[in-house]
Amino acid sequence: MGDSKALPILGGVMLVLFLPLLIVLALIIGGLAGTDSAAAGCVPTQSEGKALAWPTDRHEIDQDWSEGGGRGQSPHRGIDFDVDEGSKVYAAEDGKVVSISDNQIRIQHDEGVETRYKFFKDISVRVDQEVKRGDQIGTSGSGSEASPGLGGEHLHFELWVKKDEGGDLEAVDPDPDDDTFGEEAQDDPGSCGCSTLVGSNNQQKAFNYFASNGYSKEQAAGIVGNMIHESGVEPGRLQNTPPGHVTNPSDAVASPLGWGIVQWTPAGKMISPSRAAGIDDAVIGSLEYQLEFLKKQLAGETAIAEGHAGDMLKRATTAEDAAVAFGRYFERFAGSEDLSNPRYTQRKTAAREVLATFGGGAGGEDGGGGCGGGTIVETALQLAWDTPGHGHDPKPINPTYAQAVSEHNGSSGQDELTDCGVFVATVMRMSGADPEYAPRGTSVQMDYLRSSGKYDLFDNLNNEGQLQPGDIFIIDGHTYLYTGNYEGSDGRTYNAASASWRGHVPEATRVYFTDYRGHYTVARLKQSGSSD
Repeated sequence: MGDSKALPILGGVMLVLFLPLLIVLALIIGGLAGTDSAAAGCVPTQSEGKALAWPTDRHEIDQDWSEGGGRGQSPHRGIDFDVDEGSKVYAAEDGKVVSISDNQIRIQHDEGVETRYKFFKDISVRVDQEVKRGDQIGTSGSGSEASPGLGGEHLHFELWVKKDEGGDLEAVDPDPDDDTFGEEAQDDPGSCGCSTLVGSNNQQKAFNYFASNGYSKEQAAGIVGNMIHESGVEPGRLQNTPPGHVTNPSDAVASPLGWGIVQWTPAGKMISPSRAAGIDDAVIGSLEYQLEFLKKQLAGETAIAEGHAGDMLKRATTAEDAAVAFGRYFERFAGSEDLSNPRYTQRKTAAREVLATFGGGAGGEDGGGGCGGGTIVETALQLAWDTPGHGHDPKPINPTYAQAVSEHNGSSGQDELTDCGVFVATVMRMSGADPEYAPRGTSVQMDYLRSSGKYDLFDNLNNEGQLQPGDIFIIDGHTYLYTGNYEGSDGRTYNAASASWRGHVPEATRVYFTDYRGHYTVARLKQSGSSD
C-alpha cells in the first residue's frame, strides 16, 4: 500500500511555541495523520492521529522531560521507559539510521526531525539502513543518566526538531499528553446505530449486503476477504493510516493514496463523482453508501464502472475463486497478474473464514475454512493480526483466535490469549499439521519437538534463506512462527507471527534468530503440509 511516509522540513519562528503540536502538524502534512469518527449520528468529525509510534511495548513514561533546576539536578532532555533488559525497541517513524555510537541509535526523518534511542543490549540495524515506523531496531539494555534520569535497565528516548529553516536540531519535549505517541484503534466508524445494514460488525454487514444483492455467499465472502486486507472494512480508512483512524472525505479527496473500504485510488476517484452527484461528505464516508457505490460499480454503473470485474466475480463458485477474481480484476494490486502472489493466499484465507463465520459453512480448496483446515501459514495468518502494536488487550480482540484457542487448545487462565506457546500450538492443532502438539509451555514444547520424531531441528540457522514457511522458532521462554513474506493491512511486509505472554496477542512481526534469551532452535515438520 502506497509510498513510505516522510516528515517535511520544519520552519517558522512561531512553531517554537507549539512543539508537541508541531510534530502532529508535520505528520499531517506528510500524509500520516488520520481522523476519528464521532459516535453520534455516524457523522465523521476531524481528530488528529498520533505523530509517532511508541518506541517500546510499554506505553507509559517513567521519567519525563525536564529543563532542570534545583540543586544537583541536571536537565533531562528526553523521556525514559522503565523496561526490562531485552525488551524490543521500535523506530518511532519512517527514516534512515544516521548514527550508531555510544550505545545510541539516531534516526533521521527527512531534514527536520530526528529521534534518538539510548541504552541497548542488542542493535539490529546498521548506519544508512532505511527503517519503517514500528520496525524493531534492537533490544533495550541498561545504563546510567544524571539525575533525574533513570539508572539501570531502561530505554532513553529523545526527539530533536529543527525549529528554524537553516538552523540546528534542538531537543524538544515529546510530551505524550499531547497525543504524540500511539497507533491504537478507536471505535469502529461503521458500528454506530444509524445504519440500516444487518450485522454485528462491518465484515458481517458487508457480507450480508452482497449476499442479499445478487451475489452468492461465496462471492460475497470473496469481496469481504479482499476488503479485510485492503482497509479492515473501514469506510474512513486512508492508506498508510493505522486501523481505527478515520479520514473524512474532505481531507482525503486530494490525496494520491487509497481510501475507503476497497481503497479507491486515488481517493478522489470515488469521492469526486459522489460529490458531483450531490452526495454529502457524511454520507460518502458511511459504510452503507460505499457498499452501494461498489455494487453499482460491479454492475457497470457510476462514472468509474467496473462491469468486467463484476462479470468475472459472478463466474466464481468458491470463496477462494471469488477472492482471486475480485483481487485480480477489481483491486488490481501490485503483482496481481501473478496468481502465485502471496497476497492471494491471504485473501483466500480471509474469504474462507468469512464464509465459515457468516455464511453457515466453509468452502473451497485446501481443506476448507473455519476451524480445522488449511496449512500452518494460512492458519497463523487467519488467527493473528496482520499488523503489530495490538497490545495485551486490543479492542476488539480477534474473536476467531479466542474461539480457536477454546476449541483446539483448551488452555485457560493466566493470559492464555497472549501466550506465545498457546498461539503456536493452536495453529499446529487447528491446521491439522500436528493435532498432538503440546498445548502450552515452551520447555514442554521443546521436549515434544525433540522427542516426537515428527520434526527436523536446526540449532544454528542464521539467515532467512535457510527457512521454510511454517518453521517453528523456539527457545526456553519464547516461540513463534515463520510465515514467509506477507503484506499487512498497513502496507508493510512481515514474515512471522508471534504472541508474547502478558505483552501482546498474536500479531505480525519479522523474523529474528537471536534475542536476549539466546539463539533460537528452528523446528520443521517432516511430513507434508507444513506450508504452501
